[in-house]
Amino acid sequence: MSGTAAILGAAAARTALAELADFDEIVVLDPSVDELERLINELADPRLDYLLGELPVLPLPDASIDRLVGGPADHPEVARVTRPQRE
Repeated sequence: MSGTAAILGAAAARTALAELADFDEIVVLDPSVDELERLINELADPRLDYLLGELPVLPLPDASIDRLVGGPADHPEVARVTRPQRE
């Protein structure tokens, strides 16, 4: 699979990368600049982008993510940023 995934929280990013091996781009969102800076220094993965953000409002365009890790699937904001699944 290719596409874009998002991970909510730097802590979740440390463990979720293995399950997102098939994604071309991964956005890590965290409300802490310090946590994001630590993560940048820890993980050398060219697929990663880092954004300040968290629920309840994600700084992502509508339908821009193929998979989101670390957030409740039934949250309206998760539904807003996640692309509809193709069958």
